[in-house]
Amino acid sequence: MKKLLVVNAGIAALLGSGMAEAGYSPYYVGAGLGASANNGTESQFCPSCDGSIFKMRNDKRDNRAYKVYGGANLTSNVGVEVDYTDLGKTYDADMHRPTLDGRAERAHAWQKTRGIGINAKANHRLSRKTSVFGKAGVLAWENKNQMDYTNLDGINETYKTTDKGVSPTVGAGIEYEVTDRMSIRAGWDHTFDNGKGDQFLHLDANKNYADLRSVKTDTDMLYVGATFNF
Repeated sequence: MKKLLVVNAGIAALLGSGMAEAGYSPYYVGAGLGASANNGTESQFCPSCDGSIFKMRNDKRDNRAYKVYGGANLTSNVGVEVDYTDLGKTYDADMHRPTLDGRAERAHAWQKTRGIGINAKANHRLSRKTSVFGKAGVLAWENKNQMDYTNLDGINETYKTTDKGVSPTVGAGIEYEVTDRMSIRAGWDHTFDNGKGDQFLHLDANKNYADLRSVKTDTDMLYVGATFNF
């Protein structure tokens, strides 16, 4: 990933210097705020947790997402863009297992995803001030996994793990130039399989906690951002 960033930065510097000499600087930075949504399911929580009831959560406060990005338009139609993205919670579910004596064990589990992405970007101008773009690349992500658990005796425990990986991404959007130096952007990003496997909670042979591993979910992010050219 580091070598890829260096190579693209070098290309951007070489082409950008020529464009800057012609009176135009292709470089830009920006930031965007939005929300994410994923396709996680109850069956990914713990397939071996017999007698348990699972339910997905959808708290809008946990679906907030943001990104900081920068890039270079290598030509009028082709560019490269890097970003730091926080997708918020990309899996969020509850577990409830009641017993005949009226007690129950409960768990709330989630994963939060953030990462660094690099994308090839294609631009197409619709008018003097409006353009659309599409992009494709990869996201090197880190997932923070957590489960808050309450056993049958009411004792609370918290488990945490971290895992990392790389997933493909695609995106599209529209940009409107407010001034020569500033534009506003509405965008959509899609990350494929930002997780390690198909099961979040892993148990040992005695049905006790063994591990937490992030699950593969496809995540969409819709955002609005401001871009500054320099």
